[in-house]
Amino acid sequence: MNTLAVDSAFDVAEWFLETASNDKEALQPMKTQFLMFLAQGYYAAASKGKRLIPCIFIATSRGPVEPCTYKIYAQMRPEIIRSPISDEISGFLNKIWRRFGAYSGSSLGKMLLEHPPVFQALALGENVEIDLKSMTDFYTSLSANNVKQGNDAFNRPRILRSHTGRAVCVKKWEPAKKQSS
Repeated sequence: MNTLAVDSAFDVAEWFLETASNDKEALQPMKTQFLMFLAQGYYAAASKGKRLIPCIFIATSRGPVEPCTYKIYAQMRPEIIRSPISDEISGFLNKIWRRFGAYSGSSLGKMLLEHPPVFQALALGENVEIDLKSMTDFYTSLSANNVKQGNDAFNRPRILRSHTGRAVCVKKWEPAKKQSS
């Protein structure tokens, strides 16, 4: 029997919303969906195919969506009594937040539309379920390639702060190569 890491998708959505609020950021409904999708995908990769969240994601032209939470959070943030999340899962979600939280919702959406699980589901039509196995396979290979190349981007913090305290997305600076004349 597969036990789930969290009781509901709302627990994970609320975790991301609270974390964003603590970082003085407003989390838009689509960005919340994208973070939940990435959490599901990377968790499935790390746990050999187990679900983090007891839900499905569907492919839309804007990116992957968990329909139940999206429908509710698109209107307003509901009052939900959250089930406790273990320290292990909270630590895992924190890795997702550190890696992807500084990206805008639109840039996350564009990135996810190029990921094979989303791309392939969307090729079959709008609102087609994104297969957990394809998510597991893709994020497992993505993680393995990053580790092989010495670029374990998932475990490296990506959110840094500007002088005003705003979260910013950063990348490694590489000087331009001089061209010989």
